[in-house]
Amino acid sequence: MLTARQLLILKCIVEEFVETAEPVGSKTLMTKYQLPYSSATIRNEMSFLEEHGYLEKTHTSSGRVPSTKGYRFYVDTLMQPSVDDEVKNQVSTILGDRHRSLNEIIKESCQILSQLTHLTTVALGPNAIYEHLQNITLVPLSEHTVTAIIVTDKGHVENRNFNIKNNAYMEDLTSCVNVMNELLDGTPMNQVVYHLERDVKPILSARIKEHEVLFNAFLEAFMKFANNNVYFSGKENMLYQPEYNDVNKLRRLVTAFENSQSWKSLEPIALEDGVTVRIGSDSPIKDLNDVSVISASFKTGNESKGSISVIGPTRMPYEKVVSLVEYISKSLEEVLVSQNDEDDE
Repeated sequence: MLTARQLLILKCIVEEFVETAEPVGSKTLMTKYQLPYSSATIRNEMSFLEEHGYLEKTHTSSGRVPSTKGYRFYVDTLMQPSVDDEVKNQVSTILGDRHRSLNEIIKESCQILSQLTHLTTVALGPNAIYEHLQNITLVPLSEHTVTAIIVTDKGHVENRNFNIKNNAYMEDLTSCVNVMNELLDGTPMNQVVYHLERDVKPILSARIKEHEVLFNAFLEAFMKFANNNVYFSGKENMLYQPEYNDVNKLRRLVTAFENSQSWKSLEPIALEDGVTVRIGSDSPIKDLNDVSVISASFKTGNESKGSISVIGPTRMPYEKVVSLVEYISKSLEEVLVSQNDEDDE
């Protein structure tokens, strides 16, 4: 059990190190934070906190830095999350436009969070298991170009453009879409590719001249649903963190960003309710011990969920980031659920 004095010193050290990325000494605590203790008392308390695993000493300085245990204690006990009204208004304005798809709203939220935290964000849209194909619509873009728009019951949209060579090709494309709408309407998105192969392909091959080209184009579009529910924003923000001046460390981080398997543990089913804070070795990026990931899930419908996360160094402003992740995930959920309710009416 830490004393009130030890708690105050630990809080100040965490917040100072987050701000400056420099080891914190007793002199800084006395002058900048005006702690009402002598330098000797502060040093003794810092030694105590180090001995009990809350602080670490660096090789290059007599100052101390927070350990993973110190950050964890700070997150669980000392911080006081809050979001100011200016940020609330900004989020409300951006998410207030209801004339957008599920994808666009989630991407926008990802971008807002990245801009407000100056860190990297990743959002996972609803898993394809919760979505069903609603329809495929052909929309002319020009005299010789048509786009096929694929829409799910959750508002997820993918599209595929086609260059129309002649009237016969347009007729084939229309027939192809009609067959798919007839046979695949209401099919869970994670089963569409299977039914496309089993049910649709034989009919297309019997009816349509260019069935292989059209089939492969739609197969590719449907497969995007399995891969396209991960959205990143602000990857470049990590370049400005002093922790990643090390080229090898930065390379490992970039590799983790490119590996979608790294983010499986951020899927809503893997997250508890509320905000989940994973620090250092607890983060999904296993090759890096100085990365933290702060996540929250949000409902996108009655059964489906998504998640939004902030990725940064363990030296991140937890109070600010936890507050924003919680507020934006709740705001996002309110928008998506109310949008679904309106669609159901």
